[in-house]
Amino acid sequence: MADAPYVKALSEAEFLITAPLIKGIPVWRGQGLVAVDLLVRSFASLVARHRAAPVVQHGFLASAHQNRQVFGEYDNVYELEDVAGETGLQMRSDNIVPNLGLLTKESSAGPIIAVGAVVRDAPGKTPPLFRDKHIWPVVELNELAPAEEADATLDFYREVMSDLLRLLGIPSITVETPALAEYGKKTYLTVAALPNRRPTVLATLYQLADRLRLALHETRQIIDVGFTGKVFATAAIIHRDHRGLVLASAVAPVQLGVIVSGSRPSPETRGWLTRLSAAGIRTEVKAVAEKNFSGRARAERRWLRRGVPLILGLDRTPGRIVLCSRTPLHRKDLRGLPGPAAVSALLAAHDARMYEAAKRVFDDTMSVNAHLKPLCENCVEGFPSFGVIVPKASVPCDVCGADGLQHFISEEGRFY
Repeated sequence: MADAPYVKALSEAEFLITAPLIKGIPVWRGQGLVAVDLLVRSFASLVARHRAAPVVQHGFLASAHQNRQVFGEYDNVYELEDVAGETGLQMRSDNIVPNLGLLTKESSAGPIIAVGAVVRDAPGKTPPLFRDKHIWPVVELNELAPAEEADATLDFYREVMSDLLRLLGIPSITVETPALAEYGKKTYLTVAALPNRRPTVLATLYQLADRLRLALHETRQIIDVGFTGKVFATAAIIHRDHRGLVLASAVAPVQLGVIVSGSRPSPETRGWLTRLSAAGIRTEVKAVAEKNFSGRARAERRWLRRGVPLILGLDRTPGRIVLCSRTPLHRKDLRGLPGPAAVSALLAAHDARMYEAAKRVFDDTMSVNAHLKPLCENCVEGFPSFGVIVPKASVPCDVCGADGLQHFISEEGRFY
């Protein structure tokens, strides 16, 4: 899978080293690290609509005893038996125990966001970012809620995950499923669609099962929300062309690439770049000799491979300003340097084109596979329902016309 097109796109975009050095352990590099930081910042910003959440990172090793007390015995974790001066350790496989420990220590209900790595045994095929042994980034949020507020809190995070994926250009729906009842007394899965018409789960949201809540010595309901770097793999599968990765502006390390003639930008251009930076627009400048057309082409190709949404060529010929945009690739002349508001509008238009292209893939998947079907309580028993779509809304049953709910039909049962 190291040569899969999405892995190649992420590698050429300087997100990942070309092939994992060890099976199941993809190695991230510069641009990917920046994009992950932007993703976490976006997530924390959306969470802050409810309440600000600190972002923490836990150590690589965990207490095997504490984890067993909560989760019991799992055969996909790595126990460590030869750490000098230490006993009962395992490679961290989850963040909920230390997250709850911090909330208890600080007498806080949260939320708290942990960002880090987990290590789990993953035999068989390990397509990078879809099924790894060393999973990074793992983003896990926990919050404690009174029983009467738990449903509303979980629904808030359902909206957060939908909005976060939209920022990445990924349409999604949320399925409430009983398939994970041993982990969640109420379980939401955020589901997207791949171009091969397969659904895929990009986030899990739980009110933890009472067994786990009691093992964590908590009387309140525990909200657990998690997602991984799989969101970038999904974005790379949906949003790329023969020139390379296409990134949404929210997670693009560079939003606007600028090619200038000569050895450095002119005073006018420097002032313009300063105004863009003050407005929060991430730019990168490449100075190219006036008649070095191959140098301009190389700079543009590299930015396209890295997923840069907008590229501006200044003085390609004297006085000419050319804007290159993506999805689809398009070049047009501008009359002058676009100010911060104009650049922001161009980025918003880029994001809208990305989302609409992905929405066509999503709608096609739902339609062709007949995933969505209104069914009542009686008629649903004749179909392989994986769960119901939330928010729930009453709809006429496709079979008998009685009041029903929109169900997610999955012939394969549970999917990932």
